[in-house]
Amino acid sequence: MPSETARSLNILISGAGIAGPATAFWLTRLGHRCTIVERFPGIRENGLQIDIRKEGVEAMRRMGLLDEVKKYVVDEHGTEFVDSRGRRVALFPKIEEDKHGKQGFTSEYEIMRHDLVNILVDASKDNVTYRFDLSISEFDNREDCVVVTFSDGSVETYDLLIGADGQGSRIRKMLLKSEGKEADDSVNMGVYLCFFKTPRIPDTEKMTTLYIATRQRMMMTRVHSEAEGQVYMAVRGHAAELDSVLAKDVETQKEFFSRLFKDAGWRAEELVESMNKSTDFYASSTHMIRSSLWSKHRVVLVGDAGYSPTPLTGMGTSVALIGATILAGEIGKHGAENLPRAFKAYEKTFRPYVDTVQDIPRTVTRGPYCEGKTKLRFVNLLLFTATKLRLDRFFQTVILRANDPFRIPQYPELDEVARIHG
Repeated sequence: MPSETARSLNILISGAGIAGPATAFWLTRLGHRCTIVERFPGIRENGLQIDIRKEGVEAMRRMGLLDEVKKYVVDEHGTEFVDSRGRRVALFPKIEEDKHGKQGFTSEYEIMRHDLVNILVDASKDNVTYRFDLSISEFDNREDCVVVTFSDGSVETYDLLIGADGQGSRIRKMLLKSEGKEADDSVNMGVYLCFFKTPRIPDTEKMTTLYIATRQRMMMTRVHSEAEGQVYMAVRGHAAELDSVLAKDVETQKEFFSRLFKDAGWRAEELVESMNKSTDFYASSTHMIRSSLWSKHRVVLVGDAGYSPTPLTGMGTSVALIGATILAGEIGKHGAENLPRAFKAYEKTFRPYVDTVQDIPRTVTRGPYCEGKTKLRFVNLLLFTATKLRLDRFFQTVILRANDPFRIPQYPELDEVARIHG
């Protein structure tokens, strides 16, 4: 355990999403000075519904913020699958208050992304300096410090740089390049998504409603308020064409997804029309970030910047929260003078679990995507049978690997500062 006179670190964090503020929350309480830079002009209000699962819930509990999260939980009753006529094929109700902490397709802690980010920022802003409309252009990673050049041309020196700048992390790319690596080991899972908010769609319940179409297409709607809903469209395949489209402007992306989904059935025409009117449309591939390097000297990665598990797992938010807790816990345990040892322990403790989360079963990446009507009828029959035989809870726990033995280690240093600040 570090002594009470341990040196205070001057820490720079790139990214004001989830991992950055969560890491700063703990590090400032451990007595370190944290500055967070964000390339956007302010905290982003976009982003759709996310969930907190497994040890992500424990991470929020240790921060003392779980009750605050509960105030913003989206009242979603479960997940249903429908056919092309809108008839319910299967219903998977939300699993609530399970004594083993198991959750279903709908988490007990569904929350809009901007609400969670605001909770984390509000909890850290009194002790953290936030600097917006600023990014890191380059850094000189030395053994005893890191010299950072910002997008405005200014140069500053820090004891530690934490890359929490998301899936497309520039910090990760620069760190790998400094080691002679031009690319990481990330994997395109072959599924492409677009999503957007829309005025609440008529005749929708407080459910996740999923519709599986032919030609490897899926559509999903959610309701997060009385006035607003969300739409998600997913397709497997078309990789070369979609990679090209994603590099173009939003209108080109909308045109492509419109052509792809307009004849999908169910409410496709209505949802495509909503998409074309949307002002917060976003499209993305599902790349799993697998970085061979999590840290070097005075630079370390956390969250999606180092190990994004893709939206297909439903674990991106939780993995970021867990990673932030373990990184801060190991720094607190080993002290400011032993950062290399802290980073090594962080990776040794957490990488095996990240590998497990990223080992996505084919039932997720390929199972629900149907090219023709024969497989579609089989998938719908399987879903129907699971709920008819009341196997819905078992079905969800198997798909989601609910029997997860991983636990965040106990860090007395974090417990102590939580008690003091609590």
